[in-house]
Amino acid sequence: MLYTTYDFTKGKLFLGKTEKGLCIVKFIRKAADIKNTVLSLEKISVQAKAGNKSAFLSEIKLFDRYFQGKPESFDSISPDYTFGTPYQQKVWDKACNIPYGKTLSYKDLALQLHSQGYRSVGQALGKNPLLIVVPCHRIIRSDGSLGGFGAGLGLKKWLLALEAQAEE
Repeated sequence: MLYTTYDFTKGKLFLGKTEKGLCIVKFIRKAADIKNTVLSLEKISVQAKAGNKSAFLSEIKLFDRYFQGKPESFDSISPDYTFGTPYQQKVWDKACNIPYGKTLSYKDLALQLHSQGYRSVGQALGKNPLLIVVPCHRIIRSDGSLGGFGAGLGLKKWLLALEAQAEE
């Protein structure tokens, strides 16, 4: 697996890809998070090697557009869901159908999956390895509150505001 980092307004993203496609987009809070991510991958026998940003040009171009507030679906990115169970992959694929600038409740996403397991949907989204590409930030509680977000509620709020601003 090759990896690089991507700088944006709120910090850095760790980007990882295999020959199958993009497998990790993770929010990095501090420099040690990069090393810790690589070490955690090595614990599960994934050899992570720092790659040249040129290996990530198409992904970087999409993130540039996204963070400039331009609607971006990331449909052209091939996801590699190696790190997910079949159920998690199903949830992540369904979440990708939520349009830019829109939100959906955990309950409604579960119903689209023909499931009553709202909490299992939340748990699957909590394991989402592809932050922003699989737009789990667009999933909110039925009462309209934000719910959880592995990268922090501040970032979730910021991403939703970025998308709402572009819609205006």
